Amino acid sequence: MHDTVVDAFMNSPGGLAQADVLGAFLEASSMVDLQDRLALGDAIVADRERAVAGLAAAKARLDVRARTLDGALAAQQATVQELRVAQEEQANALASEQAALAQLSETRDRIVTLIARLKERLHAEDVAAVARAFQGADHVSYGDWANLLLRIFSAPTCRENRVVVVAWQVQEFTQAAWNPLATTHRMPGSTDFNGAGVQNFISLEQGLEATKETIQNGWDVYGYGAIVTSLRRCADASTTATKIAASSWCSGCVDGNYVVGVVPKVEADLETYSSL
Repeated sequence: MHDTVVDAFMNSPGGLAQADVLGAFLEASSMVDLQDRLALGDAIVADRERAVAGLAAAKARLDVRARTLDGALAAQQATVQELRVAQEEQANALASEQAALAQLSETRDRIVTLIARLKERLHAEDVAAVARAFQGADHVSYGDWANLLLRIFSAPTCRENRVVVVAWQVQEFTQAAWNPLATTHRMPGSTDFNGAGVQNFISLEQGLEATKETIQNGWDVYGYGAIVTSLRRCADASTTATKIAASSWCSGCVDGNYVVGVVPKVEADLETYSSL
């Protein structure tokens, strides 16, 4: 028994204190009891070693996961930063575009004011030159086109209707051929005027038909029917303008003031605007 205890004491793993071996010897009632106690100690030490190894492996896995998450987080942060930069660039581009449109609108208003002031001294060809600058070569005057569109939809050519339809054209301020409301509805032989798909039409009749079809196709789903209903009632120009702004024709444009903001200008000088 003496040799057994000495061997156990000298060979006991670091996880089991030598004092425990000595305690097992002192407390053992027999050799068999001592061997059982020492076997139990070895089992406990083995369990501890396995637990330590398991913890080390778990820590290694967590370290790898942490590095992976750190990399993913860094990539996410880089993506978010790229998105912010893109949003800032988009906002700057939009601000520049809005500033350019505002400047264009101011220039247009000054020209109209000048024509109104000098109309007694201007020749017809002078006004026609301004109209071409406004609408391009293929057009009729805002006033004539307004009358034609109103007749297509069996709406009266009352002053309120003329004001709002002229204002609608002025708001678009496009040079697309025979297309003063800038519809993107394609017709046989029509071509793209710009990247948004606004069409150049081959004739006045085709342009009017394309505008009619655009409105009819969006009668309910795009809210265009409410515009025509308002025109047929000869509602106030501002009321019909509100219907246009609420439709999908140019949803959200000009901060919701699409056409609405132009009506007062046209109302103040319908004659001059109609002549262009």
